[in-house]
Amino acid sequence: MASLLRKSPSSLTRRRLLPFSVLATALLAPAGFQPAHAASRPVAYLTWYGQSCFLLESASGARILMDPIPTNIGYLPPADLHADAVTISHEHPDHNNLALLQGKPRVLRGLTTDKKGWMKIDERVKDISVRSVGVYHDTKHGADNGLSTVFIFETGGVRIAHLGDLGHPLTDQQISAIGSVDVVLVPVGGATTIDAQEATHVVDQIRPRLIVIPMHFKTDAVTIKELAPVDAFVAGRPNVRREKSNRIAITGLRYKPSAEVVVLDYK
Repeated sequence: MASLLRKSPSSLTRRRLLPFSVLATALLAPAGFQPAHAASRPVAYLTWYGQSCFLLESASGARILMDPIPTNIGYLPPADLHADAVTISHEHPDHNNLALLQGKPRVLRGLTTDKKGWMKIDERVKDISVRSVGVYHDTKHGADNGLSTVFIFETGGVRIAHLGDLGHPLTDQQISAIGSVDVVLVPVGGATTIDAQEATHVVDQIRPRLIVIPMHFKTDAVTIKELAPVDAFVAGRPNVRREKSNRIAITGLRYKPSAEVVVLDYK
């Protein structure tokens, strides 16, 4: 009791006001705000090797490669690439080159063996959950280019959607099945997938919280001439960052009112 009485009035006042100050900070902070001290620890990393090929690494070291590319379309991915699992959105040769990987990774194919249907993927690879949503490679329910798959990955509380070779706007049912997303990897180069304008619409449909990463577009390396460059997709956008690296850390924090568009280098 004596020690309590010896506390200064200012000390007691600070203790009484502390809960109010915390509440006031929470009420006045902008939507999506989180304390700066949490920003330094990434929950995942994404590395782009060109076309639609990405490596996802969780904070604990789990590795999933998406849509492995062949070595004859201009890109030069690492020769010693390894992963715990690989996802293949569809069976076109610029998306299904298992020979790119060393060892014997778990293979998660989006399509059935006859390519006429979708596999139902709902798996866990160490601390990364993986599920799939069936889509089409064109606007004619697959009549021109067949089927494709959206893969959704979740690790460290962050959801990443790889849209594969999406060829059409999403339906309400597909949007619902994909669910809330933090990072979206979206084709923007047109030709056999959605183009820049259509990709903008699809991003608006999904409304990712953190980052939009364009893929499957014309670069100075790729030999697929029909693809358009990324410029039309990023033109006029206020929140665009061009990286000089092919790797990005995902922290789960958002300090901007809309998702940032990050254009990665392929090397």
